[in-house]
Amino acid sequence: MKNSEVIVKISSISTKGFGVGRLGSYVVLVNGGLPEDELLIKIVKAKKHYGYGKILNILQPSPHRIDDVDVACKHFGRCGGCQLLHCDYDAQLGFKKQIAIDALAKIGGIKYPPVGDTIGMDTPLKYRNKGAFPVVTSGNAYGFEIGMFEARSHNIVPVTECIIQHPAHVAILTAFRQFLNNTGLSAYDETTHSGLVRNIMIRPSFSTNDIMVIIAINAKKTQYKDELVRTLSSVGATTIVIRKHTSKGDAPSDFDDYETIYGLGYIIEHIGELKFMLTAPSFFQVNPTQTKTLYDIALQKAELDGRGVVIDAHCGVGSVSLYVAKYAKQVIGVDVVSSAINDARENAELNDVKNASFLCGYAEVEIPKMLSSGIMPTTIFLDPPRKGCDRVLLDAVITNRIPKVIYISCDPATLARDIKILIDGGYTLKGVQPVDMFPMTTKVETIAELVL
Repeated sequence: MKNSEVIVKISSISTKGFGVGRLGSYVVLVNGGLPEDELLIKIVKAKKHYGYGKILNILQPSPHRIDDVDVACKHFGRCGGCQLLHCDYDAQLGFKKQIAIDALAKIGGIKYPPVGDTIGMDTPLKYRNKGAFPVVTSGNAYGFEIGMFEARSHNIVPVTECIIQHPAHVAILTAFRQFLNNTGLSAYDETTHSGLVRNIMIRPSFSTNDIMVIIAINAKKTQYKDELVRTLSSVGATTIVIRKHTSKGDAPSDFDDYETIYGLGYIIEHIGELKFMLTAPSFFQVNPTQTKTLYDIALQKAELDGRGVVIDAHCGVGSVSLYVAKYAKQVIGVDVVSSAINDARENAELNDVKNASFLCGYAEVEIPKMLSSGIMPTTIFLDPPRKGCDRVLLDAVITNRIPKVIYISCDPATLARDIKILIDGGYTLKGVQPVDMFPMTTKVETIAELVL
């Protein structure tokens, strides 16, 4: 079947952005396909039960397809950042609702999942407050390139514009390219673990003029500090941090050393009435506008009356903890990242919140200890990373009969898996609300409410 040309009708969108079609019982995943597209495709990869197709011709376009997408972004189709830029926004919201429904039905075993319509944005563009851009060796005239990886590849796409990033990103990337060209500093090569500059992360605040730039290097000593500060501060950077990361793999490590070479080393972001101090290692939602929507819904579903104890698992910098604190008697946040807990404590002080405390440790270790010591929460917020909750934590929630669980998730599959465990343990799923935290992508944030 590989290299054959076939006509296929697309019926749905996968969680990774492929259009899904069928040739009898054989599933075909087509990059760029949209529901109701009729396409002439070439099978470029074939497995036993499914294959991947490349569009050769659009025979009948989907009614959701946007024709002038190349005008909106010249990188579309190469950059891996946006899978749905060519799709009408209302249709995107519908697809994301269906992704949540399918996960809960197929993985969670829920026959009729109570999923609401996805809450979208009035203007779903320029919404990202954080962008991380790899710096890689290249055969071009400069010897390096900065940009985004192509989808499912480590080939780099130079970013000279972006429809979803904060406008500050492109200006700072342009200046940083010039800095590297002027100094001759080498780009990192992941295959040989050689070279200096690994990536640049840009994190602007939407509520202040703060812009943090974090540069990861494969070294313990920083070169050309003065020139770097002059270059980046001239295009708006208010604080510059060097992340000294010499281990293999590009994900931040607990062993990384952070050096602030300009500014305060943090930025201030607002969510509603609250202020949050964000340092270089801090996790924070990438869409401040939709974060407030998300937290408002979570607070509404929690139905706090000011008298109960609330536990916030995976609390990060304390954003959920502090958002709900004035509606609770006591809030206890837990997170394994020590820098996040330090930020959470600072943020409690910054907002004069007296009834929130924060503990550093694994949620699946510390929360069972709390529960066995006699602390009895009325509500627990679960907001784990993409891999979902540890089974030990879910078992502790079930065993201790915590009356209400509010589960915030960025992965419908692991959410559905964990909800099944909670339902089997005696909980009822009252509702799931998708929120479009990531327009133009297939990612969706969801809030689930479960009660005993």
